[in-house]
Amino acid sequence: MIGTRFNFTWQVERGKIAELTASLGDDNPIYHDREAAEAEGYPDILAPPTFSTVAVLWSGTLFKAFHELKMPLSRIMHAEQEYEYFCPILPGDTLHAVMEVKSIVERKGKSGTMDFVLLETIFTNQHNRQVIKEQMLVVERK
Repeated sequence: MIGTRFNFTWQVERGKIAELTASLGDDNPIYHDREAAEAEGYPDILAPPTFSTVAVLWSGTLFKAFHELKMPLSRIMHAEQEYEYFCPILPGDTLHAVMEVKSIVERKGKSGTMDFVLLETIFTNQHNRQVIKEQMLVVERK
């Protein structure tokens, strides 16, 4: 399964940006107020740094990957998340993403065998510019 890829497209909406910032309790005006964002040199409000995770989850791609990897949700634990940023994500952007299974490592622990699965998702926008790279490490208890 290493090298398996899952492709999806996600339209960035103001409402999803507002929902995420509300859930995080982040009241930074560059995420809510276009004038404040413009005063900071941006053309519009910005999606906050972890916004790509919204696309991964709401697109269903993560759950499709778990299904293809035969990883039942009842045995999965989120272990790590890492982001590398290249350019801002703005409302109206169309994100094209490729999630790839980068590695699967089996480890033995006190409670038994576990698989550590590294998923990497690379996002580009409608201008074919890479905007973010996200890596997620999940653990499956066997």
